[in-house]
Amino acid sequence: MSTNRRQFISNFAMAAGAGAAGCVLPALAQRGPIRLLVGFPAGGLPDLVARALSEQYRRVFDLPVVVENRPGANGRLAAQAVKNAPADGSALLVAPASNMVHLPHVYSDLGFDVMTDFVPVAQVLENDFALAISAKLPVETLAEFAAWCKANPAKATFASPGTGSSPHLMGLQVARALNIPLTHVPYKGSNFALTDLAGGHIASMVAATSFMMQPLKGGTLKILATTGMTRSSVLPKVPTFRELGLNQLTLVEGTWVLAPAKMPQALVDKFAVASADALKSKEMAGVLDGLTVAAPLGSAQLAKLMREEFDKRGATVRAFGFTATE
Repeated sequence: MSTNRRQFISNFAMAAGAGAAGCVLPALAQRGPIRLLVGFPAGGLPDLVARALSEQYRRVFDLPVVVENRPGANGRLAAQAVKNAPADGSALLVAPASNMVHLPHVYSDLGFDVMTDFVPVAQVLENDFALAISAKLPVETLAEFAAWCKANPAKATFASPGTGSSPHLMGLQVARALNIPLTHVPYKGSNFALTDLAGGHIASMVAATSFMMQPLKGGTLKILATTGMTRSSVLPKVPTFRELGLNQLTLVEGTWVLAPAKMPQALVDKFAVASADALKSKEMAGVLDGLTVAAPLGSAQLAKLMREEFDKRGATVRAFGFTATE
């Protein structure tokens, strides 16, 4: 049993022993469906994680669990909905870390305060990102792509699932590190960008590496490099940026579960345990594909990580002088 798992159980057991769980869990059972809100279209990594979590939550709470996709505004719509939901476990947010640590630095009015309107529940997994190019481009390596961009500046574009997201900032960092012209093209989720990449309408794209696997197998894109510390066993021929001498392009990102502020701690702990257990479920097996890794954290650990990443990503945004537009 992992240290994180033991800590989850210990925390929850103490709360239950004090009678706290007995106060909040029956109320949850009386209400009906638990909603997991995702700020991106179906098929992306947050959506896949939410659907795997939903099966585990259904088993644990013996209640219907519904995944609600609310794409748009780079995930802000879903976050706003959870902020305004009752703090009773009936609505939770499943989101990439960038929603919590990037967006406050790039939007003047999010419609929520990351640090006061939510309680961190759990981190489920971590993923790295990949720079992919259209298979229609006549290049095979990162160096060749850089040369192509310099020779074709009007066609040198990169897509991301939204302005201010981790892939967007990573794309800007790639452009700076390689000293190449790359024009950002934001989309409402990675699925739409992937369609245009496959059609050759955009030159490149930054997204979660796991999201790229199916089109990679289908031959519609090429992956040039990934942001992980080491190569993936699933992509043994694809180098990391770190291997290519671009250490500043090393990045992994968590997928987080958050709840409205003031949700009772016993209920937070219950969801944290269920989230950790979901990593062993058959539903999560397809998500943990060698490109995403289990990285369970409980509420207190995630709160600490959120603050650290909030400060770190803020420094990155400021380094680019970046200001988002609506």
